[in-house]
Amino acid sequence: MKRSAVLFSVSTMVAFAGCAMGDNDYEGSIPTAENVALAVPAGATAANDGTTRSALLGEEAGSYVLTRGVTDIVNGATGAVLLLVKTIVSYPPTSVHGDTAVWGPGSQPLEKNAYRLTVTRVQPHVFTWALDAKPKAADDTAFVTLLSGTHTRAVNAVGRPIENFGSGSFTVDWDASQTLPDHGNAVGVATFTYSRTAPGAVTTIDVDFNGIKDDPPSTELYNAIYRYTATPGAGGDLKYAAKRDFFPDPHPSNSALEDFTIHSRWQETGSGRTDYQLSGGDVATAINATVTVSECWDTSFVSTYKNVSYDPTMNWGDEANCSFTPASFLSPSL
Repeated sequence: MKRSAVLFSVSTMVAFAGCAMGDNDYEGSIPTAENVALAVPAGATAANDGTTRSALLGEEAGSYVLTRGVTDIVNGATGAVLLLVKTIVSYPPTSVHGDTAVWGPGSQPLEKNAYRLTVTRVQPHVFTWALDAKPKAADDTAFVTLLSGTHTRAVNAVGRPIENFGSGSFTVDWDASQTLPDHGNAVGVATFTYSRTAPGAVTTIDVDFNGIKDDPPSTELYNAIYRYTATPGAGGDLKYAAKRDFFPDPHPSNSALEDFTIHSRWQETGSGRTDYQLSGGDVATAINATVTVSECWDTSFVSTYKNVSYDPTMNWGDEANCSFTPASFLSPSL
């Protein structure tokens, strides 16, 4: 799955304001892509398409590639649009009334939509914010909200915002974007809850996708859950669950839905382990059991251990050499 998250163009951004300003009261008032980035150890040849492939002992671990793929889905869902919102806030607002600043409405001549960003200070370092859009020629009552949330900015000892740090929550509404004359293929709603308050603090990011689908030609709607924790100097933990038609291949096959979970753990050195399972639906009927796979990799992301429940001929290595033991499989609800 790829989440197309660019809800408006770079050229639209220019329509909000003219000159950048180096210091303003709304600095750090919205989350950045770094606030909600799911960072995992980076391998030189890791794929980023969310697919898993077979690996051999001594080759790059397929489950590591899978972990990188599912994190790229989240990062792609927010990266571009949060960068643009951050850039807008770096410009002077179009208007300020009390504690509320508004950028826009703005639009380029050949664009079909107009956009408006509103940020309200509710406490000294707490802000609510919303990005709205409407058909360009429509009345302001036609605005729909594409992104909205609450953000608490992190500050240093002298009260200055710490860039890319903070906590809060926000919602991305691709269904709302579908009501506009110019929109992408993405549908559904994603809710993010995050905390990244200081360079040495634990980072937590929870994401709930509802009613999403893969890029065309897929038409299957499904839900997915992410739970991410990273501790500086100590590695991280990623939990993922989705209920959709995974089996049989090629999928979706318009048959029963399966529960798919992934639990990936890694050390700061890069070594790690993934335990994933597929249960219910057609898997329960065809195999009469839950399918489980465990794989470990070393600091070079090379597979060192694998255990496949349905095919012992695919097993190798010694689990005692894994960074994490024992296996840790998840329930569909995490």
